[in-house]
Amino acid sequence: MKVLVDKEKCFMSGECYYNHPELFRMDDDGYPEVIENRLDQDLLRHAEEAVQVCPAGALKLEK
Repeated sequence: MKVLVDKEKCFMSGECYYNHPELFRMDDDGYPEVIENRLDQDLLRHAEEAVQVCPAGALKLEK
């Protein structure tokens, strides 16, 4: 599984990188950037949480 960010949907609320800095950081333009896509069980749980709380629905998990 890997995390994908749809920058067209994202309105840069920061929920992902503020709540899950182990997975995301802010890029130079203010969008979230995935920094870890080797998801063990704990990181997968964090990624699922990030997808659920994204107010723009800009995050998704892909196999």
